[in-house]
Amino acid sequence: MAHAQETAAKTPAEIRTAAKKKTSATPHQQPVTQQAHQPHSAQTQPGKSPSAPVQTAPTAPGKPQIARREELDVHGTATPAFSGGALGSKRPLDTPFSIRTITSAEIQERQVKSLSRLLSQDASVVTNGDTYSFNAYSVTVRGVPLDDYNGYKINGSPFYMTTVELPLESFENVQLLKGASGYMYGFNAPGGIINYQTKKPTEHRTFEVDAGYSSGAIASEHIDTGGRLFNKVFGYRLNLTHEKGETYNGSHVERYSGSLGVDARITKNLLWTADAIYQDRKIRGLVQDFFIDPTTYPSNKLPDPISGNKNLNAYPGSMFTSHVLFLTTGLKWDISNNWKFRVDYSHSQDWRSYQSEWMSLNNRAGDYDSYLSTDPRSWSDYNQAQGILEGSFHTGFVKHDVTLGATWQGLTKYLPTNSEYVNIGSQNMYAPIIPRSWNVNNESPVYRNYRSDQVGLFLSDTVTFTPQWSLLAGVRYTNFQQNSYSAADVRTTYKVNPVTPTVALLYHPVRNMTVYASYVQALENGGTVGDTYKNARQTLPPIRSDQVEVGAKITRRTWDLTGALYRITRGAQYANADNYYVSSGTQVYQGFELNGHVDLPLGFVVTDSLGIEASKYKKTDPSIQGNTAEAIPTFQNMFTLTNNIQAVPGLSASAEVHYTGRMWGDAMNVYHIPGYTLLNLRASYRTHIGKHRVTFRAELDNVANTHYWGVLASDYFFVGAPRSVYLNARFDL
Repeated sequence: MAHAQETAAKTPAEIRTAAKKKTSATPHQQPVTQQAHQPHSAQTQPGKSPSAPVQTAPTAPGKPQIARREELDVHGTATPAFSGGALGSKRPLDTPFSIRTITSAEIQERQVKSLSRLLSQDASVVTNGDTYSFNAYSVTVRGVPLDDYNGYKINGSPFYMTTVELPLESFENVQLLKGASGYMYGFNAPGGIINYQTKKPTEHRTFEVDAGYSSGAIASEHIDTGGRLFNKVFGYRLNLTHEKGETYNGSHVERYSGSLGVDARITKNLLWTADAIYQDRKIRGLVQDFFIDPTTYPSNKLPDPISGNKNLNAYPGSMFTSHVLFLTTGLKWDISNNWKFRVDYSHSQDWRSYQSEWMSLNNRAGDYDSYLSTDPRSWSDYNQAQGILEGSFHTGFVKHDVTLGATWQGLTKYLPTNSEYVNIGSQNMYAPIIPRSWNVNNESPVYRNYRSDQVGLFLSDTVTFTPQWSLLAGVRYTNFQQNSYSAADVRTTYKVNPVTPTVALLYHPVRNMTVYASYVQALENGGTVGDTYKNARQTLPPIRSDQVEVGAKITRRTWDLTGALYRITRGAQYANADNYYVSSGTQVYQGFELNGHVDLPLGFVVTDSLGIEASKYKKTDPSIQGNTAEAIPTFQNMFTLTNNIQAVPGLSASAEVHYTGRMWGDAMNVYHIPGYTLLNLRASYRTHIGKHRVTFRAELDNVANTHYWGVLASDYFFVGAPRSVYLNARFDL
């Protein structure tokens, strides 16, 4: 981590206060750069690369030191700038959007390995799979599932996310932008964008190693090292991770991942960067999800949930294998104090194969049919090239912060010509699982199933009239073409040339407070129909959405608060009465979200996130017209109490309570998914062994071992994770 250090006697609350003193200027008194808003990093001098050394605080002789960057990031005060495509680089306080950032230190503190756990503390998010399930990557934000095609980014570049878990150990932070963002990134679902930002070279040599253990018997090891060479012209950051063992539900995981980030200071104004990520992940004994047919299911309730510890795997050959490769390179040119230009190219591929079970539930007694689903091999190829110019100028007393650019991206997907989806026998979820066998042909040629190309031109201007008032206006033109292919090479083409605008009014009534109102329009890919529907593997046409949002953000020395009201109108997708998955009609989402924290005396910190949402189907199939949208809890709340124990320097403890209200499990509103409450406990201790900083961490999730159902999508649900233990020790060498 950081080379900077400070005395162990300073509490995290004191660190937070000091950091906020440094950033207490109004938004219009600071340059909009990432470095200007990271209190743990030194300010960048004009013309220098952003890899400046981290400042240090004086330390009394003989006293141990604690990394300042880690303390700041864990408690969320040093929020990185948000880079929002056509929006440019801004600190979150200066954007008309609700943004959440999870830093690498918080990822370490919570020992997070999956996206589902990473975002579990935000009440606007519903996770659609547990850590080692087929859909662990999948999340729903503001009631809308993120777009697998365009909803996930790495350093702002698109990545096709289906069934993939990215190695979180390789990222400096993960940012969630909630709501529609069409003009910023082109095609995208209105739930939001998740942007993974890779770890960058450190100014000084660092070397960290950590080892972990989690339920049932999974061991992991991780190395993180960085520094600069050749008179600090060349920088590097290397991360290597290994994870292996038996999961809490009897499956087995083995994962290898590595990432390398490099840069070179070609001149004082020109920086070259490159990043590479590779991951190989295998799971044996994989079970996917339960599903029901609401037209034949004989009850309006699901069976009582079972323990997440139960091994539901019936087919001995069940497995899921994925390989991920991501490469990107770019140039950043500081043209002047007011203007900068960057150009980037990215290439990613992901390969997968699986033999896994879907479980068709028949009744409340827990009887189900197990369907074996196979994918001998499939993969995707995603490329993007982008250039962005950012700058500012004045016209009289009015200031303009302008971002303009162009982008091209192309996605190709390949599917197997032959795959299987067969019933291999009946089971009961409360009884011992009966092993089933089936002769699977795991060889198949592949065919090109999908190809899309989009060229985008975008422009945004933040017009500042006074220190209190500003107007953001942006527009994106997209030339989009989508080709879908059958196994017999029959092509279906869809073309569209949308202009997606956004406009927002921002008001800063006092220092470090923003009140905003915004309108955003977006289009998203229609997606590919799943195998359980009659029109399986059909690619649906793009979907349009419109969003209106009003919100407020305020940051103070010892507390902060953000809130937003929103309304999203989106084209509806659902399974109709004939079991075809179609795009028809609209869905309307309305909600309110509130997030905040406050520092209390004696080292206590309280954080809370709550969300209230309602959604209805409009102008749809008569069977669901006017129904409440599925898989959306009416109310969620995540409350955390942390104590930085002053009697034992370096020791902290947290208790989290997660409440998720009940929700409809299907678009026809036949059955409910019951609500549930989870309690998680966490503790960490930072100390020194010799000259080396050491951190010990322990976490116990789902303390009461609550049995609950999670929701993937309409008619699909999964067994919630059981009581789980996470242990980790980290050494800075």
